[in-house]
Amino acid sequence: MNNNRAILCPNCRKLISDYSRECPHCGLKHPAKKRAMYRLLGGNQRSFTRTIITINVIFFIASFLLPLFIPLNVPVFQRSFGILPSPSSQALGILGWAEIGVFMRGDWWVLITAMFLHGGVLHILFNMLWVRDLAPQTETLFSPHKMVIIYVLSGVGGNLAALFTPVIARNLFFISMGNYPVVGASGAVFGLIGAIIAFGRKRGGFWGRQVVRQLGMWAVIMIAMGFIFPGISNAGHIGGFVSGFLVGQLMPLRNTPSNNKFYIFIGTGLIILCGYAFFQMLVRLVYIMGHL
Repeated sequence: MNNNRAILCPNCRKLISDYSRECPHCGLKHPAKKRAMYRLLGGNQRSFTRTIITINVIFFIASFLLPLFIPLNVPVFQRSFGILPSPSSQALGILGWAEIGVFMRGDWWVLITAMFLHGGVLHILFNMLWVRDLAPQTETLFSPHKMVIIYVLSGVGGNLAALFTPVIARNLFFISMGNYPVVGASGAVFGLIGAIIAFGRKRGGFWGRQVVRQLGMWAVIMIAMGFIFPGISNAGHIGGFVSGFLVGQLMPLRNTPSNNKFYIFIGTGLIILCGYAFFQMLVRLVYIMGHL
């Protein structure tokens, strides 16, 4: 009796035989074993969406708890909108918000840590709702590792735009703009929107036009809201959107074994880079605690 059966590849979600050593569609090695591992970890396919949301929530909780362990006369929380608790600016600075002076001193890793920090309950709530909605769509249209590439590069691009737009405006156009520290996943969220729009433009047809129209309208509304509500960096939003759109334009529509291996390599490299940024955050915390 033949016990072989068809399974869904955990990477590209196409039907393959469970005895295949490599997915013929995307090139994933040992897909059956990896599918079993992903199911054991609580999912039936490879996805980084839950991981991204979990890291953001952990850092948000840490930003409240940090003042309890570092006696620097730092308040545990402040008030946003007069009623809702938000992490203190001192705690966010210690954890690694993106600030122009810190970045220029060589701490480039704050461009990464800042996209996992948030300034309040509503801030993280709305951003994570967008991530929960847009990240799985991006993983389906591109691939999980491509989503990671889009997310990280868009977040970094948005933070760079937020930091240097005031500098460029002041030095080239003599326009005075405040250069404030940046936190939040908004740049990465706008990058996911930009990448999906890029996918829709390249695919074309009725579906592609609808995607471009719908998400384009969302992006315009969200950017317009940035001019209404205080404390929102539209430069970061626009920078993230442009970064995501450009990355989405460069990525091919079809996943082949060769290009899939390339993007898995790049995505894994960016995951390691994020881990290094988190390590640098920890090193700084240990240094501060050791010099109290």
